[in-house]
Amino acid sequence: MRIGPGAVVALPVLNGVLWAASPPAGDPRQALGEAVGSTAVLLFATALVLATRARWIERSFGGLDRVYRAHRRAGRWGSGCLAVHVAVVPWALASPGGTPSGFVAAAGFLVFVLLCAVRRLRYAAWRRSHRLIGVFFLVSLAHALLVEQVVDTATGPFLLLAAAYVAGVVAYAYVLLLARFVRPRRSYVVRAVHRLDPVTVEVALSPRRGAGLLIRPGQFVFVTFHRRGLREPHPFTVSSGPSDEVLRLTIRSAGRFTTRVHRDLEPGTRATVEGGYGMLDLTGSRPRQVWVAAGIGITPFLGRLRAGGPTRSVDLFYVVRRAEDALFRSEIEGRAGLRVHLVVTSESGRLTAERIAATAGCLGDVDFYLCGPEPMTTGLAAGLRGLGVPASAVHLELAAFR
Repeated sequence: MRIGPGAVVALPVLNGVLWAASPPAGDPRQALGEAVGSTAVLLFATALVLATRARWIERSFGGLDRVYRAHRRAGRWGSGCLAVHVAVVPWALASPGGTPSGFVAAAGFLVFVLLCAVRRLRYAAWRRSHRLIGVFFLVSLAHALLVEQVVDTATGPFLLLAAAYVAGVVAYAYVLLLARFVRPRRSYVVRAVHRLDPVTVEVALSPRRGAGLLIRPGQFVFVTFHRRGLREPHPFTVSSGPSDEVLRLTIRSAGRFTTRVHRDLEPGTRATVEGGYGMLDLTGSRPRQVWVAAGIGITPFLGRLRAGGPTRSVDLFYVVRRAEDALFRSEIEGRAGLRVHLVVTSESGRLTAERIAATAGCLGDVDFYLCGPEPMTTGLAAGLRGLGVPASAVHLELAAFR
């Protein structure tokens, strides 16, 4: 059981307990508004801390994908609490600095969250907007210092609120000023670009000098290509083995940026690579494994195979819409210990947990690794649990970081 998700829930609960245990004197409506407002601050501070990509945070959640899912939820819950705070707390218009700063912070946070909810927002605009959350957090701190608050008379809630502000400000400063020097990153150069089909490209990179990053099979990296139109850092799963001379990324066109990568990237382009991240390391303790790869979800398993795997009996279900979409099929098939089951959905329909059980046999001694679109992987995970597979045996990584 990972402690990270529980900690995100526990902090607002603790805040509520502290307010109930030591209610401040004064207007009950003011106290309620401040209690909800301080919960919003806690949640926004949590979102800022989760955005640091700290290794200990990733381990406590079981993967960076789950860290960012908690980050999104903390932001949404914080916005909900902020809306209640604005509606409930009496507005002290006599405070010349406190009221305007509170209005700016509230409006900024709410507009920011609405922008994040727009799925069609361009990634570059979405990423730049994230830098503003720390600014609005600092404005909310100015608001808290300039207005008269009943929380100042409640020791427990006051100390927790102060700690949240300190943690949030430190996390924002770290990401803004220090992260680029602390996170594991190296300078690479693109050695080769192989366009495998009209929408998929394999990119081979090598360090410009010195040793490259240490990447485990199944991990992903954030890559910035230093070429016009490609300078946004994006996450891509590594499809090479740790001992390979080059770092390989297999990228499928799924939006404006990846389409430009497929069309415009050329050998000789400099790149900054940060990582590796992720905990889909294919090292479960059970004697058998089932791998489910949908489309470009084959990449973490390619990394394991190119590292010399598999190390135990594996059934690989390779899910594609058409048979010709099964990239690297000739490289995958024929490996000792690996049974490949090609699932062509246009011919045989979608893959289900029941189909996996019928093919792989007894599921009691199996670790399952799922990589593909989130609706498919979460649906399969639920189906496997419905067949009695314990949650600890089902491993998946969520591809969405927005």
